[in-house]
Amino acid sequence: MAKISETELRRKLKKLEVDSSSGSGASVEKVGDQYEYDKSVIYIAYASALSNLSSGTIPSQSDATDFQFSPYNDSGVLLAYRGYFTNKSIYQSGDPTDYTWESTSGASGFTSSERYYTTSTGLQNTLGNPTKPGTDVGWTVITAGDAVPGTAVYLAERFTLTTSSGAVTSNWDINPVGKHVDTSVVSASGIKATNMDLDGTLNVTANSGAVRWGKVDGDDVVNSGLFIGRNSSGDPKFVIGSTNSYIYFDGTTVSTVGVSDDDNTGTDEIFYTDTTTTHTWTIGPNIATINIQMVGAGGGGGRNGTSDNSSPGTTAGEASTIVVKQSNGSTRTTFTAAGGANAGAAGSGGGGSFAAGQAGDSFAHPGGSNHASFAGTGGAGGAYNTNNAGADGGTGAGGGGQGQGGSGSAADGGGGGGEATFYSTVYTVVSTTDYLEIDVGAGGDGRWTERDGRGGGDGAHGRVRLQGVL
Repeated sequence: MAKISETELRRKLKKLEVDSSSGSGASVEKVGDQYEYDKSVIYIAYASALSNLSSGTIPSQSDATDFQFSPYNDSGVLLAYRGYFTNKSIYQSGDPTDYTWESTSGASGFTSSERYYTTSTGLQNTLGNPTKPGTDVGWTVITAGDAVPGTAVYLAERFTLTTSSGAVTSNWDINPVGKHVDTSVVSASGIKATNMDLDGTLNVTANSGAVRWGKVDGDDVVNSGLFIGRNSSGDPKFVIGSTNSYIYFDGTTVSTVGVSDDDNTGTDEIFYTDTTTTHTWTIGPNIATINIQMVGAGGGGGRNGTSDNSSPGTTAGEASTIVVKQSNGSTRTTFTAAGGANAGAAGSGGGGSFAAGQAGDSFAHPGGSNHASFAGTGGAGGAYNTNNAGADGGTGAGGGGQGQGGSGSAADGGGGGGEATFYSTVYTVVSTTDYLEIDVGAGGDGRWTERDGRGGGDGAHGRVRLQGVL
């Protein structure tokens, strides 16, 4: 491994020391468009480990581990390798391949290091150094092998190169190692920080001290905003919100005014099947989208012929609707799932063979676990005996009404009610102050006669599913 001789190292260091003290050291001159020293200087760097070291050099930057310009790690341990780089550049090279490396093993002179720390939060130019401290600035020694204390604000380091003819001690190198705000740099208008990490505690100790925006003090329940701090008397205060809705801590009691109390996040799956009322669904404060699935009602089934002159006809199933309402009651948008058609014209009845009415249309959901509860089966056709009605419309939501059986040919049987329409969408919430009005479609009426009170089955009711997503 190539080494610089101790004599040569001593000569160069002594020369730099003499030049510096006499004022005749290297000066800077402009060469082309770059600035350089007018004579070569020695730059020194360190590494904890080197790979592929050959003749004092390494081929790749990645071969150097813990490359740095200080001889010791954070625990005060001397690194295993020292590198030399001679150049006129005014900047020290950060490329470890530029250096000639040697081991520090046995270099007892480099075991002499000094490390001190201070908890002073003053500006760096007021700190002085451990040998000449600034006014009221205390420096504490860090024992070799110990890490820098977490309370340290600044760290000072220096080391000594010991040779057979004497020792050369470096200047103190002082660097900040902790976060602080110095009161001497706080102007009357305060500090403006674009991005600040707060790892510790932010203490509000003075009267009127606070974190706030919008609100002017800790008793402001008029302006929108937030106040966390102390009032002019030093009492702790907290208030957040606006004129009509806020949370307020007066130093003793917490009050809530005009706030909503939700027992869930608004993401529960909810089904609506009641056709007798308009349902209202409040959008949760953190809901971003709403999954909507719904189906209209099935159409009513028919029967063959009539037995009197007052035979009510079949009706179509009603649509299921969701209307997004703004807080002022105006409509933002509407979603609709159409109902099923009513049964076609019934047969006229008469002699001949006896035939059952036709079955209502079944409803098949379009697939997916969220849709499975919408499957509906159309009602079965009724018996040929006009005194025996078939069952009502299909099971589940959306099944069509069934046909009523009657005498006569198959063509004379009552028709089945039509299936409803399925609708699915994902609605992006515009405002969490909006709300939904839900109307579930009622099934269509089946055809019947007053004489025997019998007829085609009614269509099944609609169904609506909602689920909010954060």
